[in-house]
Amino acid sequence: MELFTINRYDETKLNEDAEKAQEELILQKLQARKEKKARLRTAQTAVELQETANQSSESPVNTVAHESSDETVNGGAPAEGKENGEQSDEERTETQSDMEQDADESASNNDNDEKVQKTAGAKQLGDFIVLGGDKLHRLKQTDEVLPPWLSHPTIIQHDLSAKGPSIKQQSYLDDRIKANLKSMGFKRLFPVQEKVIPWILEAHQKPAPFWPRDVCISSPTGSGKTLAFAVPVVQLLLKRVAPAIRALVILPVQELAEQVFQVFRQLCDGTNIHPVVLSRGMQLEAEQQKLVKYCNGEYMPKVDIVVTTAGRLIEHLHSTKGFTLRHLRFLIVDEADKVMNQIQNDWLYHLNKHVKHESDEYLLGRTADLLSQSELFDRARQPHKLLFSATFKRDAEKLKTLKLFHPKLFTAVIDPQERTMMAQSTATTQAAEPRRGNFAGQYTTPAELKECICLTEQRSKPLTLYGLIRENGYRKFLVFTNGINTSHRLSFVLQRLFGTDMVIEEWSSSLSPATRKSVLNRFSLGKVNGIICTDALARGIDIENIEVVISYDMPNHIDKYIHRIGRTARAGLRGTAITLLAEDEKKKFNALLKEANKRELETMEVSPSLEEEFAAKYANVLNDLREALELETEVINKIRKGISIGNI
Repeated sequence: MELFTINRYDETKLNEDAEKAQEELILQKLQARKEKKARLRTAQTAVELQETANQSSESPVNTVAHESSDETVNGGAPAEGKENGEQSDEERTETQSDMEQDADESASNNDNDEKVQKTAGAKQLGDFIVLGGDKLHRLKQTDEVLPPWLSHPTIIQHDLSAKGPSIKQQSYLDDRIKANLKSMGFKRLFPVQEKVIPWILEAHQKPAPFWPRDVCISSPTGSGKTLAFAVPVVQLLLKRVAPAIRALVILPVQELAEQVFQVFRQLCDGTNIHPVVLSRGMQLEAEQQKLVKYCNGEYMPKVDIVVTTAGRLIEHLHSTKGFTLRHLRFLIVDEADKVMNQIQNDWLYHLNKHVKHESDEYLLGRTADLLSQSELFDRARQPHKLLFSATFKRDAEKLKTLKLFHPKLFTAVIDPQERTMMAQSTATTQAAEPRRGNFAGQYTTPAELKECICLTEQRSKPLTLYGLIRENGYRKFLVFTNGINTSHRLSFVLQRLFGTDMVIEEWSSSLSPATRKSVLNRFSLGKVNGIICTDALARGIDIENIEVVISYDMPNHIDKYIHRIGRTARAGLRGTAITLLAEDEKKKFNALLKEANKRELETMEVSPSLEEEFAAKYANVLNDLREALELETEVINKIRKGISIGNI
């Protein structure tokens, strides 16, 4: 028995030969249809001539003219019929049926014509034909419709130059919190703190089962977002009876986690609340001893607030016995857009799974000796989520994964006209629908920040950077690059160019945590003048009195630009942000600024004489860099071969 393989697409596939054969068949059908129509018209004309022969003597002339015109149209087809020009009933019936058949054939032929035209204009990809593939259709742009909580936020003033309300006059703050804020050097509240702190405190005053709404805060860098969530969390935990992990703060990088922990540590001074920071800078066993203790056959928590990165959190969830989030009341995600992109550990999935497991165990009575109605009624179902970022996104897919409960958005708007229009829109029954603003995802920068660009050539870019710093007399600055290798080479070049005049250090993820921490400490103390770094330092790091932030490499996304320039002009102080651009990068950079509703920036220039003066020195430095890189490569290869550093 023979087996046949049938290609299901062979019957519908049209190649060149098939197209030609189909065209010939269609032409033959059209020609046959023309001949049939000619016969019908000739027969009808003969009947009409017979009826009008006796009425006018001019009829033969008209008949001849009509016949000749029909013959011309029909290609000279001969007339068929009886000699006297009359048709029998059978012939008339056949004629009528032929006319109906011709109409059907005409419709089918028209469909075939359309198919041929479509097939001829189709684009063939292998065994498949893409209909309409030769034409590009521009999709109609649709208006974005945001949910009410995104389109109607609470507006925060982004200008930090005005004096805010005095902290000591705020009756809703606890006296111990006021004293700690004063010792930290804070006397007045920033706009984001003035709006968010009392709102969170009031939301937690409602009795169960009224759960507080989750909060999203989008505010410029350096506007005081850390205190906006640290102050209400500490105050709401002051009356806790026994230690338990009730607040969890997730941050994108270790350095930022250390910084936020210091804020919590100072706020908790003089209270019975114990914060802890978890990072890869410490051994896992040492951190486990800080978190829990084993007593009388049970694990007891020792801390109330945990500040950590997503990766370190997952390690403790899987490795630390007794680490429980059953009592978690607050989940704070700082730099939320960055943390949500850290999907390599899928931290949110593990966290939700852990919280649900702990909750199920508790409700089933497996982790408690006695269950009471008050405990079941008062216990929160999910922790109160607080999301903070300077570049908050309205990505529906990512927001859905957070499972926000009736969220509330606080955001800063640059344009004062936008604030006026929002304030004037009233929700009355007769008024029109309040104006919906595109607030979420809007990029805001401090009003005290001066932004500009400096045009240069790619080959002399390091020399332009050197001239820019030297000419303007900058003594404390950050220089951002797009890669580790670039920051490594540029730091070497600037160290040689400045010599003993300035101290230049490198900062990137290639360095050890201890080295990175040392560089930042010396920079904050003024012992280091400039840091050449990657975007790992662009998130939330708060270092006082940075004069200027320079983007040596143009950022490839507006988020990176916003966070880079946010390292200066913090807490109401003035600052400058400069971006070095080649001529061919200017158009792309302006398009980047347009995403943040920013206008084209003014241009700074470096004196050409300064570059010419140090051109020879720059050439020597490049030779030294080449030799240093060759030496580093040689050392790395020897280490890989097993040769110890001492022998090298």
